[in-house]
Amino acid sequence: MVSKFSRGIVPAVLAIILVAAVAHVASSNSGGMGGHMGHRGFHGMHGGMDALGMPLPLLLRTANLTDAQKQQIHTIFENRRASRKAEYQQLKAAKEAIAAKFTSTGSVAASDLSVQVTTMTQIHDQMMNEQIQDAIAIRNVLTPAQLAQISATKAKLDSIHAEMKALWAQSGSASTSDSTSTPTE
Repeated sequence: MVSKFSRGIVPAVLAIILVAAVAHVASSNSGGMGGHMGHRGFHGMHGGMDALGMPLPLLLRTANLTDAQKQQIHTIFENRRASRKAEYQQLKAAKEAIAAKFTSTGSVAASDLSVQVTTMTQIHDQMMNEQIQDAIAIRNVLTPAQLAQISATKAKLDSIHAEMKALWAQSGSASTSDSTSTPTE
């Protein structure tokens, strides 16, 4: 007979393993921060295109890109590299200024941080717009068959995400019901 502990823990452990596996695949395909994808590499992707809400490196990996397409996409990201680096430096400086004010001995009000918050918001907006521009440029490099493959991969990832969410919900409700019921073993 399976204990209540096993019924609650096993789904949670499986969900964690699934999340780790998906993260590992995504990071190994994208190369993580400034890593590579294939032999040519897509430096500067920084793990994906957050503005799109999807792991673009993983999707591109499943598109079976030609060497010419890989080079075109690499060029798209290389053209953005310098501005991206400057944007990250500006974000870092704004965050450091907020941290310095927050950890200072004097009083701090929200208005004291408004310049840095406005700067960060503007940079985030700019970066999101650039990501969308880059994604459209990349999309224009792909063939209809590759777009169909990417769409199928995204549907699979969405399905996996939904399954993980269901497992977490099931695990959460199981642990709640376990804590309110009396042990039978």
